[in-house]
Amino acid sequence: MKKESFSHPLISVVTVCYNSAKTISVTLESILNQTYDNYEYFIVDGESNDNTLEIIKKYEPYFKGKLHYISEKDTGIYNAMNKGIIGSQGALIGILNSDDYYSPNTLELVAQKYEAESYPLLVINGDMIRVSESGEEIYHYKFTDKLIEQKQCFGHPAMFAAKAVYEKIGLYDETYRLAADGEWQYRAHEDRNVRYVLCHEVFNYMREGGASDNPKYRWKWFSERSRMMLSHNRGKKLKIYWIEFKKV
Repeated sequence: MKKESFSHPLISVVTVCYNSAKTISVTLESILNQTYDNYEYFIVDGESNDNTLEIIKKYEPYFKGKLHYISEKDTGIYNAMNKGIIGSQGALIGILNSDDYYSPNTLELVAQKYEAESYPLLVINGDMIRVSESGEEIYHYKFTDKLIEQKQCFGHPAMFAAKAVYEKIGLYDETYRLAADGEWQYRAHEDRNVRYVLCHEVFNYMREGGASDNPKYRWKWFSERSRMMLSHNRGKKLKIYWIEFKKV
């Protein structure tokens, strides 16, 4: 059997977008500015009707063959993410939203951690900064080992998972519209062969204004979060979560 190589891994980045013309240029440039060169970039567009595709095509030559994109209808954001994961060839996969951006050394840090751990079923999380629509820092999420010990879901925009983990535990559950990434993380924690590790550097800048920030979807998000917790035997924490939810 050929020994698996953990050195200089191919990293896949997946961006799902729909009518993202106002923000996707910053997202694209954050990939172009990476200090690590062994990556592929896969964009899954949901048939945007603004000029998102024109922007992607404008940037395509600068990626020198590393950018791939499709534009077709999907049944939701997690359906589009799953398409990107299935199409990815990298040892590691990161999901970068079309209004977020990476630090210039994010992929390099991920590759270094993967090589240092040399473990195939790996999930790597970095820190994350929430920024306003104008780019001003709002909050720095500094994730701790305690979250891993408690098997919590956290920091999906700053997460890179080995493709082998997706192949083992499955893709995102598309019956969830807003909370499938959290449900997937619970599954990963429950698999004893999957290892979570932290890198205490900022991976991702997350722009506010997503669906989970929209008051219109707040009850839907809470109901999905509740279903997720109950289905993974975390009902004891649901009362505390409801109290915190009512404060919002």
